[in-house]
Amino acid sequence: MKTDLLQKIKSRGYWRINFQPIVDRLKINTLGTCKDIIEKNTVELRGWDYPHFPRRSGDDTGLEPAEKHYIGWIDWNNHKEFWHIYQSGQFLHYVALREDWLEEDDWHHNLAKKIKPGSSLGIIGSVVYQMTEIYEFLSRMGSAGVYDEGVRVSITLNNTQNRELWIEDNMRAPFFNQYKTGAQKIEFTKGYSKEQITTTPKELALEAILYIFDHFGWHNPPIETLKKDQDNLMARRI
Repeated sequence: MKTDLLQKIKSRGYWRINFQPIVDRLKINTLGTCKDIIEKNTVELRGWDYPHFPRRSGDDTGLEPAEKHYIGWIDWNNHKEFWHIYQSGQFLHYVALREDWLEEDDWHHNLAKKIKPGSSLGIIGSVVYQMTEIYEFLSRMGSAGVYDEGVRVSITLNNTQNRELWIEDNMRAPFFNQYKTGAQKIEFTKGYSKEQITTTPKELALEAILYIFDHFGWHNPPIETLKKDQDNLMARRI
């Protein structure tokens, strides 16, 4: 793996996502099966998968077996990710905020003049879509039998202090108020049964979405609009 990638991700805003099985025991017999589980359950809804499953190896991406876990990583344009899947079923994922790396993106680098690292959080792509993808992936992992006894989910947004919510869609009305957080990090943690994660992933994601917005001072977001955004993502209408 690229040795300094995790340090690079942590140098700016990033998500830390952790699925921890309620019962800690060996659930995945081989490392090859660990890799296969990620590949089969990856969520592909908007031109980039969650979590990103590398299809090639090179200086900017790869897959590697390690002791009792498999590693996937990428450092390409503004996509910077690093994940572990353990034989216990634990999943650990670090994802850089894409808006913090626009200067490295071939398609959107002009936005870097407007959106400076550490300044913004996109409400649609970085929160609504991201949370919906995370819980859809969790649901698929549950259906695959990884979390039969339940799972504890921890989602942490790091390096958030003085960061402001940003509406990426120019077709939407801008905020009339500034929504900014004073927190250095925002952490959402909750335990779920297998039934919850496999039957209501969108609803669980919405709870996490509202929790994050609440910590930016956006206490009454338009919930029906957020649900429509989720539906459009799931139907690939974006």
